[in-house]
Amino acid sequence: MKVINWVKNLFRKDAVAAEFNEDCSTVDEQRFHLTELALFTAIDFIARSLAKCEFVTVNNNRESRKAEYYLWNYSPNKHQTKIEFFTQAVAKLIFDNELLIIETADNQLLIADSFSRTEHALIDDSFSGVTCRNFTYQRTFFESEVIYFRYNNFALNGLLSDMCNTYEQLMLSAQERYNKAVGHKGILELENYSFGDENFAETYNKVLSKQFKSFYSNKNAVMPIFKGMKYSEPSTDAGKTTNSEINDIQKLKTEAYTIVGNALHIPPAILSGEASQLSDAMDCAIGNAIDPIANMFEQEITKKRFGATEYSKGNYLLIDTTTVRHIDAISQANNLDKSIASGVLTPAKAQKYCNMLPCPEKWANEYYITKNYQTAGNALKGGELNK
Repeated sequence: MKVINWVKNLFRKDAVAAEFNEDCSTVDEQRFHLTELALFTAIDFIARSLAKCEFVTVNNNRESRKAEYYLWNYSPNKHQTKIEFFTQAVAKLIFDNELLIIETADNQLLIADSFSRTEHALIDDSFSGVTCRNFTYQRTFFESEVIYFRYNNFALNGLLSDMCNTYEQLMLSAQERYNKAVGHKGILELENYSFGDENFAETYNKVLSKQFKSFYSNKNAVMPIFKGMKYSEPSTDAGKTTNSEINDIQKLKTEAYTIVGNALHIPPAILSGEASQLSDAMDCAIGNAIDPIANMFEQEITKKRFGATEYSKGNYLLIDTTTVRHIDAISQANNLDKSIASGVLTPAKAQKYCNMLPCPEKWANEYYITKNYQTAGNALKGGELNK
């Protein structure tokens, strides 16, 4: 768990600064850069996708936009927007494998930064030491009072540990080879009679410790060569080797996206931004990464905030993940037309999926099927109504 805690601290900028002090080498500062980048990208994708989903509150089997709807879709609390709330929630869920959300007395939803959970066999589990935004509650919360999630992604736990160990070694090795490739190597020839010079030792130390160091470190420099000394550099193939090292690091980056993506069920093309594969990759990501987490939220929220009795009356929360995809009304006109004509969508729903303001008129909120786009009610009666 030590590695897990270290990676969790990546989300705290002060912790990152403390982790890398002045005595650390460049390798120490960069050794987890690829892992950090891949994890940040994956968490950002899941959080933003979940934030794009519409949390539909259903009352008597019909959509209802009241206080509960506003709470989940716009302002969970006075300090966070929806995207900020779910970015924190997804990060906690992934790295801690659990997430606790409590409701305050004034109906705000807060994510617990830390807590202690006690399991019980026959009664509700209890949560004590709950801390939110630097405030620690003195009371004990019971499971029926909170929204609690367990992620249980064992593959991710192993991934974080393995990646930290593996990439540390790979980055160290790559950096060492890179330094050797771009480093300066020279040959200093000394004539025999130079050793007889009484000032030779002083001159020799001055050349090596000061003049050579200045010559190599400065962009433009001139180095004097004393009598009896001859300096030359052996021919190298540094440029080719350097390109090879850059390619090696690029391969590590690709591998990082692949490993993190596989653990979180996100296609690597999503994380790397390969436009040529984004369409198919997005469908895969929604089905394998977003839908399971959305279902987890949907079930727990309905269970805790509505309950079995209300659910039986048609009152529950539904998370619509179809809004994750961007739908262009012009390019998708034919598909939208077929969806409306077959009774899958109302015209208002189709406008909503295109991020347009739904028409409030009654006809726009009715379902239609083919045969001159008559209403579904008329079609079920066997034909058009004669007025």
